[in-house]
Amino acid sequence: MNGWHRFGILVVCCIAVMILFPNYDFAGWTFVGMMLLMWTGAIMLSSLVANMFGFSNSERFNKLLTLVLLAMILFSLLWYFPQTDKVSPINKLKYGEYPTKATIKRGIKRLTFNFDFVRRNVRRDANYVNQEIPYSNAVKRTRETVQRVQDRANAAIDYMEDAIEE
Repeated sequence: MNGWHRFGILVVCCIAVMILFPNYDFAGWTFVGMMLLMWTGAIMLSSLVANMFGFSNSERFNKLLTLVLLAMILFSLLWYFPQTDKVSPINKLKYGEYPTKATIKRGIKRLTFNFDFVRRNVRRDANYVNQEIPYSNAVKRTRETVQRVQDRANAAIDYMEDAIEE
């Protein structure tokens, strides 16, 4: 295995922890970004040292190095991944709080992106622009205000027309 394979394992581990333990906030994203940077540097450094000393040709050494890196990556992710309830994922596993199907669905939902913007239509009820506000009569009050302003403008125009005729 080369460095690209190990980097792929790193990305898969980060995504798996984010899916299995979705109780994180923005600090979780920052943590994962920093872990990606840190472990990418460790992978590059270990690959460089293995190539310098000629260990890259040994398949056993490469498998051992990959296994050790995988264990260290998972341990650091599970030990330090920030959660909103302040309990690390490794302690949750230790106390028997395993991920359920509902938490996995919530974790997958947190990593998805809404691609519905392609099918939006101005006249569609699902848009925010054309929706009535259910808890207030803002639209009705706005229409009444516009009607009053229009009536006043018409009255002023009529007054000016009468003044010009006299």
